[in-house]
Amino acid sequence: MKREMNKRKAHTGVRIIGGSLRRSKIEVLDRDGLRPTPDRVRETLFNWLMPALPGAIVIDCFAGSGALGLEALSRGASKCTFLEKDRAIARQLQKNLERFQLSPQATITCSDVFQASRELFKKADIIFADPPFHLGLSQDFLTWIHDKVQPDSRLIIECEHDQDLNLHGFEIIRELKAGIDWLRLLRPTL
Repeated sequence: MKREMNKRKAHTGVRIIGGSLRRSKIEVLDRDGLRPTPDRVRETLFNWLMPALPGAIVIDCFAGSGALGLEALSRGASKCTFLEKDRAIARQLQKNLERFQLSPQATITCSDVFQASRELFKKADIIFADPPFHLGLSQDFLTWIHDKVQPDSRLIIECEHDQDLNLHGFEIIRELKAGIDWLRLLRPTL
């Protein structure tokens, strides 16, 4: 079962829920599979991350709407790199960044996450990964990223509630099941 946005929400976007851009609307394209993380889940996630956010370097993998990266910037992250391979979605994200005057703090890389530079991840404090559901990418991403993150990095992986992930090499700090989402805050183990 896939989280679907109703048509009204797809055309009106979602709102940033905290920080300097609180209540600002993110315009979201009406695209199959594009499903911004729900407000309730984002609120819980950012409560977990609050101590680590000020000044953090963030990567929003499989960025889509960019809701996670934009929320991080709104709450004090110093820089965010958005990785999104769909060009139309990346253009919409760029428009949102310009509207919020966040372009100096943000970079959009229009490519497959799995092609991203190892160096990019070595500098990141917080990494968001919300890959498309039903494709098995969450496990592929965890396996791929394990040796690319620094020991103090925090990784947030979102997947379907019934997807059992092999978390070898990661310690679970927190986790939340909400609806069809399973959100985990992880740190790499040595």
